[in-house]
Amino acid sequence: METSSSPQIRRRGEPWALGTVLGYASASIFDRVAVETTDPLIGPVLRGLPSLLLGIFLVWKHGTLDQMRPSSPRYIGHRAILAFVAAGIISTLGLFLYYFAIRLGGVIITIPVQETYVIWGTLIAWVFLRERIHRHALLGVAFICGGLVALSLGTLGGQPISPRWYWAIPLAFSTALAYGVSGVLWRDGQLRGAHQSTAIFVQFATSVVVGLGGLLLVVPGLVLHRAAWRGLEALLISGVLSGVLAIYCMFTALRLMAVARVYAISSIQPLVATLFAHFFLHEFLNLSMLVGILLVSAGVILTQVFRPKEERQA
Repeated sequence: METSSSPQIRRRGEPWALGTVLGYASASIFDRVAVETTDPLIGPVLRGLPSLLLGIFLVWKHGTLDQMRPSSPRYIGHRAILAFVAAGIISTLGLFLYYFAIRLGGVIITIPVQETYVIWGTLIAWVFLRERIHRHALLGVAFICGGLVALSLGTLGGQPISPRWYWAIPLAFSTALAYGVSGVLWRDGQLRGAHQSTAIFVQFATSVVVGLGGLLLVVPGLVLHRAAWRGLEALLISGVLSGVLAIYCMFTALRLMAVARVYAISSIQPLVATLFAHFFLHEFLNLSMLVGILLVSAGVILTQVFRPKEERQA
């Protein structure tokens, strides 16, 4: 049987890793289109639905429903299930902030900041899961900080999406922290024996429930009546691209390639999303902003490539 160390397998895995990049980058374009005509509060619900359907399908395909039944010998335990529920709640709160960030700052400001979640996830795992941290991760943090400064300076001298574009940075940063925490909770649940299908189902079932609850609480009226069909359609397409296509490509790539290599390729997503936004949405981009995005991408790559040896072999 071929393994991930085979050159042929690695070549087969690279298109899938690139598919992950294209899926997530394209989703951000549709998200930006959606928030122009649709209330951002609708976003988490519609974006989460395709992922929930994927989770239901995977649970059925792999026969992992019994992992959630306390009477089953394969029950993963309430601690693991609560980890995925908490991941769903926290990531959805981050997603609410993401939609407001992308409305105020656009893709070119929001996505590079949001993608720093891998750094914060690494640091949080170091504290709470006692996972080792490589010194290159600290260099990655320095690269990211420099990149964010260059990105902000470039935007100041350019043509921002809105007069309040600067709010996109703390909002996207909060999303990154939420995703980082969620990633640690996800890993904690999987270390307790949960299958990926179980994790996806529980997290996105929680996400859709939280999204609906937040929508009804914050906006009591039928906000869907005020939403343009173009925006709703864009959100659903975004959900399919990020929650089905990108996730499927990621899992396939992880099966065919080394984990560090997959994440290294995935780290170019901010650059790809930036180019998509510049050419398709005509968002402003100058040299300083491009340098900032490249520095952020380099910082993310440093964190992913120089992971602890036991994680690279996972």
